[in-house]
This record gives sequence, C-alpha cells and structure tokens, in this order.
Amino acid sequence: MRWVVLLMVAFSALLFSSEVVLTSVGAADISFNGFPVTMELNFWNIKSYEGETWLKFDGEKVEFYADLYNIVLQNPDSWVHGYPEIYYGYKPWASHNSGVEFLPVKVKDLPDFYVTLDYSIWYENNLPINLAMETWITKSPDQTSVSSGDAEIMVWFYNNVLMPGGQKVDEFTTTVEINGVKQEAKWDVYFAPWSWDYLAFRLTTPMKEGKVKFNVKDFVQKAAEVVKKHSTRIDNFEELYFCVWEIGTEFGDPNTTTAKFGWTFKDFFVEVVK
Repeated sequence: MRWVVLLMVAFSALLFSSEVVLTSVGAADISFNGFPVTMELNFWNIKSYEGETWLKFDGEKVEFYADLYNIVLQNPDSWVHGYPEIYYGYKPWASHNSGVEFLPVKVKDLPDFYVTLDYSIWYENNLPINLAMETWITKSPDQTSVSSGDAEIMVWFYNNVLMPGGQKVDEFTTTVEINGVKQEAKWDVYFAPWSWDYLAFRLTTPMKEGKVKFNVKDFVQKAAEVVKKHSTRIDNFEELYFCVWEIGTEFGDPNTTTAKFGWTFKDFFVEVVK
C-alpha cells in the first residue's frame, strides 16, 4: 500500500546461483512458477533503520525476513511502515509492469482472474501487521501515481492490531478455496474517501497461514457496488483500468520503532478465464 510518499526504487538484486536476493529497498523481476512477478522490498514510509532484512527467491518460493530497530519514519503519523511484496502486472507507483501482457485492462473487460497462494507469516512482540493483497484502479493504464478519481482495493486475509482505514460500510460473502476445500468466506468491507477512494475487504476469521484460491473479479464487482453507493468522485468505475495484483504484508503503527517478522510465499498461480 502507498499513501502520499513515493520511494523511487531500483530494479536490482544480488544473484547467487539460482537465487535472487534483495538486502535493501529495491525490486527484481522473477519467474515464479512460470508467472512473471516482481518482488519488491518496499519500506516506503521508513526514512532510516538499523538491523537486517532480506527478500529472497530461491527458484521455488519467495521469503522475507526483517529484524529492524531504531526505525525513523518519513511520516510519523502513518499507521504503515512499508509493504514488502510481490506483484503481478503494472504497479503505478513503480511505473513498472512485471511482464503481464493483458494488464492493465479496463474493469468492464476484466476476465475471471483466479489467484492461488500458499503463505505463512510470523512476527514477534504483537507487531501490527497484515497479509494483504491489492490492486489499483486508475483512470489511465500508464499512471505513475494515483489521485482523486482512482481507487485502491485491498483484500486482507490476516491482520493483527492493524485494521483497515476508513469506516466499515458493508459485509460480503464469496467462495474461497481454503486448503483444498471450497468455503463461503465472510468479509467486512471498509471505505475511505482519501486522496483516492480506498476499499478494504477484511476476512472475519483471519488466517495466519494457509493455501487459498479465489476469483479476484468477485472483489472488483463488489467494489463497484460500494463505489457506486459511497464515492462522490468516481462515476465511471467500469471504464477505469485494473492494473495489478499485489501480495505482501503491511506493518507498523506510529509507535513502532522495532519490527521482527517474516513470511513465505509458495505455490503461486494465476489462472485467467476469458
């Protein structure tokens, strides 16, 4: 997730045989189970820190680790320090496409878009954190930031202390395959009219680990209903562009000066059904 601070990152990495490793803020393109993905060590709201961190792809899985202390924030009032992540498609804030030809695509033309991920996260000392996925819905397909008339749609599978912004405006139920079993999953829906329209779906029974498969289009269609009801700045949602699918962990709050946590992403798949 980005707010109003933009970190310019270099697409570079350390190469160790088949491994790709980032040890500071930056990004690298990888092929994850044959899908073009960019992994980004994204501390967008951190001015400085001490400690160790890395983001690693070993050819089969992506792992993140951080043991940070003496954290100084760019914006001390923000509830988020960063969002170490992977993404599939075009990320406006990075002005970069991971190599996905069909993205960005107009919302009205978005196909059924199934994402599968096997994940696990860990953290110490009751760290504010989530496991969140998201997209940006923009007025044009090549934006380098977002603003009024654009939208952010987040899908939170896990949260601790950290809560979505804005106000709860609705509830939503959709089918999600969890550990191989199709289930009806329940979500709280949040909305905020910030510099852009913000929407978040929070799983009411948070999952710290598991393998999930779901149709991204289900959330986009529900978001269209929420925008129609609550937004005063978007009246052509179907004509906007769906840009990307990002997966990562937001972490921190204004009082967080240390953070020790990590995650593992494996069995990542995308299935597009036109």
